Amino acid sequence: MEWRKRVGEEEANRISTHAARRGTKVHQMCEDYINNELDEKKFLPTDKEMFLSIKPTIESSINNVYAQEVGLYSDYLGVAGRVDCIAEWDGKLSVIDFKTSRKPKKKEYISSYFQQASAYAIMWEERTKIPINQLVILIAVDGNSPQVFIERRDNYSKELINTIQRYKQENVNI
Repeated sequence: MEWRKRVGEEEANRISTHAARRGTKVHQMCEDYINNELDEKKFLPTDKEMFLSIKPTIESSINNVYAQEVGLYSDYLGVAGRVDCIAEWDGKLSVIDFKTSRKPKKKEYISSYFQQASAYAIMWEERTKIPINQLVILIAVDGNSPQVFIERRDNYSKELINTIQRYKQENVNI
């Protein structure tokens, strides 16, 4: 909200729309690449550049893909969503989330990313009985090296549950 006030509503909407489109395109390239279906000619050079910055990390760290863009739900949490990728990251089963950013992120600013990944790990275990304890956030950053943040699911489970409860309390009439 502070950022929106600072830059103005119109500029904030323009930046947000651009970021969402770029994120969707880069995410699609990651998915297509992992599925051996990438046709780089379909994408803009700026999107391709962001993807190419994280491609070596994907190549060296992701193996044994279990699922991509799979819908999941949890009776326990009362939520649903589509996970980006469930695969082994450096040999350890992980929820992997692909993100883009205009500038590098500090780990303390991406708690919501870890909460989301934690939700997917819980949903996956509820549906398959296969636990996932590692969360990986891979961020393609404009003009910079990619960022990789790795955390444990249980470090964010309580925060996730509190966020869900707070949302339900604030939106009781929805």
